[in-house]
Amino acid sequence: MPSRQRAFEEEDVERLEEYSVKYEMMEKKVYETVLEAGDTGIMQRDLWRKIGLDSRLGMRILRRLERQGLVKREEIIYKGRRSYLVRAVPSAERELQLPDFLDEVPCFYCPNLRHCAYGERDILSCPLLNRWLNEEDRGASESIRSSES
Repeated sequence: MPSRQRAFEEEDVERLEEYSVKYEMMEKKVYETVLEAGDTGIMQRDLWRKIGLDSRLGMRILRRLERQGLVKREEIIYKGRRSYLVRAVPSAERELQLPDFLDEVPCFYCPNLRHCAYGERDILSCPLLNRWLNEEDRGASESIRSSES
């Protein structure tokens, strides 16, 4: 019986991981669509149609983006009905200031960082990262050798 329970748990974990990646991809798509709308914003219902999301899942994603401070919803009256206009928060687009010790890590300045973060690229096959890691390994080995002498 324990082996059945364990297999069930592994399947659940796999499903959750798959769902998590899909959810993040949808979240990214929602945010990019709102960014594309620019200063004028996009009607919430038009956002769902454009991306092909149902409003329930779309609202969950939108609320998460709001909590992160990336988007804001503004209540408006459109054709006599209450609607919402979604806009990107301007401060969310500012550049990040990284601590100096991270300047050496190639990932932080790579134009493909977003693709790696969302699983669209395989970070393990990145030539820049592998070259940097190999250099770090050599530096650490030399440091150990010199301290042993």
